[in-house]
Amino acid sequence: MWFFYDVTHRLHRYCNPISADKIEQLGCILDLQQGMRVLDIACGFGQLLITYANDFGIHGVGVDASPLAVKRALKRKREQAPNAEMQFVHERGENYRLADDEQQYDVVMCIGASWIWNGYEGTVKAMRGFCKPSGLLVVGEPHWKTEPSAEYLATQDFDRTTFFTLHENVTMARDMGLRLVYLIVSNEDDWDQYETLQVAGVDRFARENPDHPDLPAIRERVDTGYESYLKWGRDTFGFATLVFRVPESE
Repeated sequence: MWFFYDVTHRLHRYCNPISADKIEQLGCILDLQQGMRVLDIACGFGQLLITYANDFGIHGVGVDASPLAVKRALKRKREQAPNAEMQFVHERGENYRLADDEQQYDVVMCIGASWIWNGYEGTVKAMRGFCKPSGLLVVGEPHWKTEPSAEYLATQDFDRTTFFTLHENVTMARDMGLRLVYLIVSNEDDWDQYETLQVAGVDRFARENPDHPDLPAIRERVDTGYESYLKWGRDTFGFATLVFRVPESE
């Protein structure tokens, strides 16, 4: 599984359907300051933390279950932010724990990986445990733009109940005592770039490794997924990055 994502996301700067401009916008909304502690669960190639370390001087910890992703994150750190206060940890997100003497984080992020805690609600609850009072949670989560067709769902590894509408995502967090501070909705350009870069990544991998034994299966999976995206997903499946304020006291 990890090798597939390493191949298909090799050309991505950020491993989600969100543009660099929106990442910059998010950093400003978070009001990141020098020395603030930021945790990114399922950090992928680490670019979000690296960007914010360079732009704002944050101290970051990135956690990812993929050894290949952590390897790329460490390489990017060496190349882009060699002096940043940052570490990348190879660990499953659901197994990550604060050390006994470790303080909670100012900002806790999980972008596009709510499967770690079996869905959106479980993810928001788990993230709160890492965040200090009055801190911020940043959750990147898909949502239904329209009711998905049976044909579309038949091409996916999730069903209608896996995700919710954007309004439902906001409401569930509010019911858990969180206050919405901001949200950024990804547009079609963000999605087109995210999906098409996977096609381009496989094409480059194929040219560099034409005889790789996994190439036919990877190419078939990506081609099938891209066809489904163009036919149904582009109009059905959305993505938003939501920022919530944790209460000052429980």
